[in-house]
Amino acid sequence: MRVWGWPVWLSIMVGIGLASMLHLTVGAKSIPWSDVWQALVAYDPSNSDHSVIQGSRLPRLWVAMAVGACLGLAGTIMQAVGDNPLADPGILGINSGAALFVVVGLLVLPGNDMSMIPLFAFSGALVAAVGVMLLAGRTPNPVRLTLSGAMMAALSGAITAILLLLDQQGLDSLRRWLTGSLGIAGANLPTWLWPYLAAGVVLCLINVRALNAYRLGAQVASSMGVNLLRMRLLSLAAVVLLSGCAVALAGPIGFVGLVVPHAARLLVGHDLRRLLLATPLLGGLLLILADVVARTLVSPYELNTGIVTALIGGPVFVALVLRKMK
Repeated sequence: MRVWGWPVWLSIMVGIGLASMLHLTVGAKSIPWSDVWQALVAYDPSNSDHSVIQGSRLPRLWVAMAVGACLGLAGTIMQAVGDNPLADPGILGINSGAALFVVVGLLVLPGNDMSMIPLFAFSGALVAAVGVMLLAGRTPNPVRLTLSGAMMAALSGAITAILLLLDQQGLDSLRRWLTGSLGIAGANLPTWLWPYLAAGVVLCLINVRALNAYRLGAQVASSMGVNLLRMRLLSLAAVVLLSGCAVALAGPIGFVGLVVPHAARLLVGHDLRRLLLATPLLGGLLLILADVVARTLVSPYELNTGIVTALIGGPVFVALVLRKMK
């Protein structure tokens, strides 16, 4: 049974608000909600709790929302254009390709530093996406596309592991980033993020009508005047931009782009116009909650958020595969 209308959107927004307050409250040190509110509306630099909120937890919350939105949108576009319910930037190897290029750029090519991560991430995401499309063929079916992505992910992961084994110091410096961590972006969201994120969202919106028509089949979409090559190229560009932003911010966090589109369809249906609004919200909500679990599950120690999303997404992936087989 699907729920439609404003109660769904209100529930999502309330959920994001409550999850955000929980995210700001819990951690290595619990801070009362009243102090969190005061830190947001009447910041006092001399108050240590206010400094923790403004200097650490609030920026991390923004990163969680941005990364979740990017991965949710990227997964939705990939599942729509590939007609594949198992599509996800992580499963299809795009995140692994981006991570590989970052490792190569930082550890192999001389003279680069962490400021080059966005460029390497976008390049790796593009190469991986094009590689998967070439391996899958001109008319890929969902199984072949998934296998091609799994092969790309395995190859990229193997090369990355070899490079890191040869450079122990590089392994130590990139260990947290490689398993997906929201705490590595710094005190504020990087200024380079917004143009790429905005461009990815705009490409999704430009393509929404064509993707909705494509749900009826390639032949029907062509008869309705949809340029399939243009649709696929725009989708590829959007996925590369969104996945590259997510990987550059927090490393290769998996399964968010897989789980979120399915949850959104249960709530708002299959219309891409609704999905492209719901999936970034639900992606941000999922990653906020995952980060709360990562910071509290083994307190006072902290798990990387990518580990928590894998624990959540792994069973969902198995369930989807079994349902697809039936």
